[in-house]
Amino acid sequence: MGAYFKSEYLKTKHTFIGKLIFLAPIFAILFPLGLTPAYFEIDSYNWWYSMLLPGMVSLLCTLAAVKDKKMKNMAVLSLPIDLKKVWISKVLVCMLMIAFASIIHLIGSVIIGDVLHFGKLGIIPITNAVLGSLVLIVTFLWQIPLCLFLGSKIGMFPTILINIITYLILGIILAVKDVMWIIPYAVPSRLMCPIIKVLPNGLPAVQGSTTFRSELLSSSVILPGIIITLVLFAILTILTAKWYEGQEAK
Repeated sequence: MGAYFKSEYLKTKHTFIGKLIFLAPIFAILFPLGLTPAYFEIDSYNWWYSMLLPGMVSLLCTLAAVKDKKMKNMAVLSLPIDLKKVWISKVLVCMLMIAFASIIHLIGSVIIGDVLHFGKLGIIPITNAVLGSLVLIVTFLWQIPLCLFLGSKIGMFPTILINIITYLILGIILAVKDVMWIIPYAVPSRLMCPIIKVLPNGLPAVQGSTTFRSELLSSSVILPGIIITLVLFAILTILTAKWYEGQEAK
């Protein structure tokens, strides 16, 4: 399995994917630093999970998918290899990239917000920031096999458009509704309410903020949300790996 992973990882070297994992978190830091400096850290996280992280996941996965598709998958389908392992390696590489980008975002936000005390109205305790980053990584994992599959089937731009628009509509608007449990897109932003005390619309999760309800601060949703997205990730990875195994060179 290690050889498969190394092979897929090498495909990303010296490509835009390598730059993307730096650019996305840096933009998530720079935007609030310039636009809403007083609320820097909470807005940095809100920008990250509401727009830049889903955008990065969509673009990263589709770039990984179309790399082989450009050659009609001949580079892998013509070799005596385990196609399931190839697919799972693609998933693992994307997981690594997302985790690395999230760590960059976490370090930048903590240094500027908690260490330098920039934006005192929006500071997030370091433990909450770390937990928030870990939860975002986990709850976004299920989008990896989905975007890899869609990227292979319908191409880069339709996949990016579908995933981002769906996330903005379902993941932000419905995150504060009771139906969020049946909408995996809504889980990440919903879990950020009790963890970093920020609403999906970017406002502090306090009385008087638009869409605020006291139950949104309940930490009881964190574990179920993580379990739901992990189960979905496992299901999608298994199903898409079986689909990829059944591909034939054309």
